[in-house]
Amino acid sequence: MLVQIGVFIIAVSFAIFSVALSRLLLRSSSVIEVMHTATGKMESKLDETILALDGTLDEAGGTISDMKAKLNALDSLFISTEQLGNAANVIGEKLDDVTEGYIKSGNIPGTKSFIRIIQSTEFAKGLLESWKRGKAGI
Repeated sequence: MLVQIGVFIIAVSFAIFSVALSRLLLRSSSVIEVMHTATGKMESKLDETILALDGTLDEAGGTISDMKAKLNALDSLFISTEQLGNAANVIGEKLDDVTEGYIKSGNIPGTKSFIRIIQSTEFAKGLLESWKRGKAGI
């Protein structure tokens, strides 16, 4: 009879252990199911994010190519501006040289005829004014 009571106690203990283990496994199963759902959603969101990032990188690459083309087009403008600046510098240096030559020489070749024309014009103007005053009776 003691053997039968011992077997009964072992059977009841095994039944309690089985119920507790099945409840634990059921909870673990539900947690694993939630994790499976969450990782599935995370995977789809990650795929969407990667596709959006890929599109963004494509757009950035196009923008960079466009900027590079525009900057290359500006190279000729900068070269022209540099050449214009160099030409202006050369003209300025030549004008300085000519001005220095005029200052040092005091006599500018080819200006005597212009000075004579100016003097003759002033003389003619003075004669005309004098004639007008005489005609007016002043």
